[in-house]
Amino acid sequence: MFQPQRFSRWAAAAGLLSLAACGGGHSSPAEPPMAKTVTVQIVDFAFNPKDVTINPGDTVQWVQATSDAAHTVTAENGAFDSGFIFTKVGTSFSQTINTAGVTIQYHCKTHWHSNGMQGSISVGMDAPKPGPGY
Repeated sequence: MFQPQRFSRWAAAAGLLSLAACGGGHSSPAEPPMAKTVTVQIVDFAFNPKDVTINPGDTVQWVQATSDAAHTVTAENGAFDSGFIFTKVGTSFSQTINTAGVTIQYHCKTHWHSNGMQGSISVGMDAPKPGPGY
């Protein structure tokens, strides 16, 4: 014997299962932003821009833009050190940073104390502000 009440429950359950199998009309989760490269120029005895904010997975690239003075890009926390590679215009060094919520302070070993040649990289919007002098 046909029971309409039982049939409608079965139809509703089957409909829900088919929606679940097809994704149920829900949108897929947002994909993370594409990684990007942020360029910092070494202009005479300064990093320009001095401070940058990036997302985890982004790369910072330093490029010697002017002069042939020897410079480095050296992280205070030891995360990276270019060595004395910046000896001519066009020289570059890159570092990809994957850790969110950190601020990496860096400097030039040669011109840090005499010229205040330093900068910072904040990774994510919740990263702490750079320390005094940066």
